[in-house]
Formats: sequence, C-alpha cells, structure tokens
Amino acid sequence: MDAVIDLLHTAVTSPWFYLALFAVAVIDGFFPVVPSESMVITGGVYAASGEPEVGLVVALAALGAFIGDHVAYGIGRLSGGRVERGLRAGTRRHGAFVWARRTMAERGGLILVVARYVPGGRTAVTMTMGVVGYRLRSFSLFAGSRRCRGRCTGRCWAMWAGWRSRTTR
Repeated sequence: MDAVIDLLHTAVTSPWFYLALFAVAVIDGFFPVVPSESMVITGGVYAASGEPEVGLVVALAALGAFIGDHVAYGIGRLSGGRVERGLRAGTRRHGAFVWARRTMAERGGLILVVARYVPGGRTAVTMTMGVVGYRLRSFSLFAGSRRCRGRCTGRCWAMWAGWRSRTTR
C-alpha cells in the first residue's frame, strides 16, 4: 500500500500534474467518463500540505472545465442545423425539439446550473444548448458561474480532507 501512496504522491506533486489536470478537465466537458472531479479532489488534498499549489489546481480545473463545456456547446451548435433539418414538422421529435428550444430560452441558466449535479446531465445539457441555439454569451455567463461554485466547493472539501488526514495521524 505504501508503494501506491508513494506513486500517487510522486504523480500529484509533479509539474506535469497541472497539465494532466487541465487536459482531463477539458475532456470531461464533452466525454463525461473522464474523472476530473477525482483529480481535483486529489490535488486539493495534496495541496493542503503545500504541494501542488491550491490556486493553480483550482484555476486550471475551472478553466479546463469551462473550455470543455464550450467544446460540448460547439459540438451541439455545429450539429444543430443538421438535427433541425432532419425533423419533420408535426412529429413527436419535432415537438420535443421545439419544447427544448423554448424551455432553454426561458430557463436555460437554471437548467445548466442544476444539470451539473445529475450524472451525465452536464454534457447532455451543454450539447442541447448548442443544438437549440442558446445564446453563447448567456451560456458562457452561466457556465462560468457554475464552474466557480463547483470548483470552490470542491477545493474547500479537498483542503478540509487533507487537513483532517494530517491531524488524525
């Protein structure tokens, strides 16, 4: 077990950890099986002891997630025209598309913020917002505010866990 802990310590305290954290956070935005939250929490636990830098962990994770959200939005935006052209008026699918567009226009920000807490919801909602043509400016505002809240909460939890593990030895 000590070998695993030593390996983890070496990986997390390496300067390459920052790049890996950023890359995983970006990829997690459009491919949700990548465990970016686990990396952020692990980085935060280790940051409680001073290495890696907690500010860099939070900033890179938040920036990576923000960019990843925009990649998912862009994928949806690029495929939106094709999706809409493939729908025949009067069908259930067309009705669902119209409903999604209307609902996103009315409550898109709230849906985006809440979707973060639903497994797979973040990616589905960000892509849907792109497909239905939700305004990029509004999307960026809500995606950014969601990132700050989520990463700050994660940072606090991780730092507490790191502090707690040091004090209970």
